[in-house]
Amino acid sequence: MSSFEPRIARDYLTPTGLPVRVTRLGDGLIVFQSLVSDNRIVAPATYPLGPMRLNNSSFAVKSDPYQSRGPKSRKEPSPPKPLAPLIDAMLRAGNKTMRGILRELRHKVSVSCRGRDLEANVRARLYWLQKRGYQIERKNGRMTATA
Repeated sequence: MSSFEPRIARDYLTPTGLPVRVTRLGDGLIVFQSLVSDNRIVAPATYPLGPMRLNNSSFAVKSDPYQSRGPKSRKEPSPPKPLAPLIDAMLRAGNKTMRGILRELRHKVSVSCRGRDLEANVRARLYWLQKRGYQIERKNGRMTATA
């Protein structure tokens, strides 16, 4: 295979028959992208590359080779899960202590409860359930909300 000056965005074959696309040249290095596996490969500028001929290729070329990703898109954090339905269900089921409700809440919504005062949320739900006419029964530290 004869070696010649490669150009960016052109396709070539390596001595092993791997089809590659040159993505960067400079500082005595060539960075090329495999058209088979999308891996980036760094080689010295003297690395022998030959002209791209599909019949000489040892591998099948992807129909849609790698596209540059551009700037990374960050996922926006999802809104935290509402705690009210969970707390209400536990209070209506009854026979749970404040500590038991908090433990179960932490278990069910571990990620979305970070930085939140869960005990204050439970007290707030108790308050609003009382405002809506529920009777809150407390026996031996266990709470039950009944309509």
